[in-house]
Amino acid sequence: MVIRSRRSARRLVAAALLTTAGLVATACGGNDPSDTTSAATTAAPDGGSDTTAAEGSDATAAPSTAPVFTNAPTTTAEAAPEPQPGGTLTVGIEGESTGYAPNLDVWTNAGHNVGKAIFDTLAVYDASGKVVPYLAESITGNDDATVWTITLRPGITFHDGSALDAEAVRLNFQSILDSAQFKDQLSLLASMNVVDELTIELTMSSPWGTFPNTLVGEIGTQVGYIAAPAMLASPDGSRNPIGTGPFTFVEWVPDDHLTVQRNDDYWAGAPYLDEVVFKPIADSTARKAAFDAGDIDVYYTGSSSEITEYFVQQDAGEVGVTIGAPSEPDVVMFNTTKAPLDDVRVRRALAMAVDIPRLYDYLEATGVKQPLTGPYASSSFWFVDSDYPAYDIAGATALIDEYEAEVGPVSFEFAGGQDPFITSYQELFQSMWAEIGAEASIVSRAQSENIDAVLNDNFQVILWGGIGGGDPDADYAQFTSGGLNFSNFTDPAIDAAMDAGRALSDPEARKEQYAIVQTILGEQVPYIWTGTNQFGVITQAGVNGIAEFTLPDGSAGQPINGGRFYLKDVWLAA
Repeated sequence: MVIRSRRSARRLVAAALLTTAGLVATACGGNDPSDTTSAATTAAPDGGSDTTAAEGSDATAAPSTAPVFTNAPTTTAEAAPEPQPGGTLTVGIEGESTGYAPNLDVWTNAGHNVGKAIFDTLAVYDASGKVVPYLAESITGNDDATVWTITLRPGITFHDGSALDAEAVRLNFQSILDSAQFKDQLSLLASMNVVDELTIELTMSSPWGTFPNTLVGEIGTQVGYIAAPAMLASPDGSRNPIGTGPFTFVEWVPDDHLTVQRNDDYWAGAPYLDEVVFKPIADSTARKAAFDAGDIDVYYTGSSSEITEYFVQQDAGEVGVTIGAPSEPDVVMFNTTKAPLDDVRVRRALAMAVDIPRLYDYLEATGVKQPLTGPYASSSFWFVDSDYPAYDIAGATALIDEYEAEVGPVSFEFAGGQDPFITSYQELFQSMWAEIGAEASIVSRAQSENIDAVLNDNFQVILWGGIGGGDPDADYAQFTSGGLNFSNFTDPAIDAAMDAGRALSDPEARKEQYAIVQTILGEQVPYIWTGTNQFGVITQAGVNGIAEFTLPDGSAGQPINGGRFYLKDVWLAA
């Protein structure tokens, strides 16, 4: 399946970067949301089926010593007064796209943030991280997820006055299929049939249970953004974007700014802001400095230390901090075919010896990162509890003693990056494992060497990432036999469950299959889950509503995902 292989390749690069740049940014600041770690982020939960309104999650949260997180962003700002219309918001972004045509131009977080102002997507995430229709009124899959029917909301128009109809959606999808660069995003789409003015039927070449994820608008998949047919037909369309979104395009002065203004006829209700100015500032340090100087009103960062710094200022009423939904976790990965990691007792003992709050103190990430017991955060729709081991030094020591009595000493190589901070972070693990009688020898290698070592199965334990955090189907290659399953842990029950989840369109039915996967991973521990990665959106005092994204039925959507956010509900205090 072409989509899987391309996504897996992106996640491999992300995994390697998370062993170096991600951790350095967490502790030292300077994380650039335009880097490959961000670019590899895949769709967050779900694949929807015949969903017409946001649905809550019935997941039970695991105990945690960290603040309570939800997939809706968290903020400690005081409740705001009644929203007021008017004003200009200046947003610092990490760079410019080559253009703003979703079918032609590759977007980083910056491009998506501009895109979310001008365009709408067919689907979005609700507060629990579940995919729900947005421009669409319903997205319905048949029993084997080979036929999907999209029904649009009536009465929606593009900024040029033309109607949003099924033919417009067909033209958008066709433009993706005609694109050498983007066609793989719809590689399973075999045929399209416009049923009536508001309904289009899509037939797939094989089951595609996660098709609705494609319609949200994420890094690596821009299919869901719907552009006006006139824009698609124009040779200058990417420089003059026309969508259905809350703001209309005004002007773009490359390397300086892009301006949008309020769409008073917006189908979901006119936004509060008069206009938004997006200013490209490529250097992350310069972006932070521009915010601190008051030159921009909003910027976003993945640096836990920066977020923690702004938490202090928020307590003083100087800024606002909103943390987005959890994304791909950091992990310690075991090669389960290499002794002593081929014994589950050793893997469980090493996990039991890791004091997560101590790690977060070291990373200056307390209150930002979220502890995990598996690949999905406790706030995720996909989360189920498992037998993943809790912190227990006495229990871990007993398991190591038992193994040593039967087999011999526990020693292994622990690989990470060359940055001195990464090495010091590894030394923290090393000291925890030494407490239970396990000897870890630290190996510091260049990023490319670590990737090569993993690809060639030449490692025992390594800092890794790019696994989990989103829709479980994105982890197909990591958890099933063969492919990119670098831990080498396999189980026929996991293979069967991942295959079954891929073929289903109903999210609840899919969740039952992925519960099997999480249960086995929790018991067998091929990974130590060290915590989520999360972006913070930092706002000047007086900027309100960044943590809001109201769905058409009035329920809460997910306003921040990775470094991407919505502005339709943002307003400025007088």
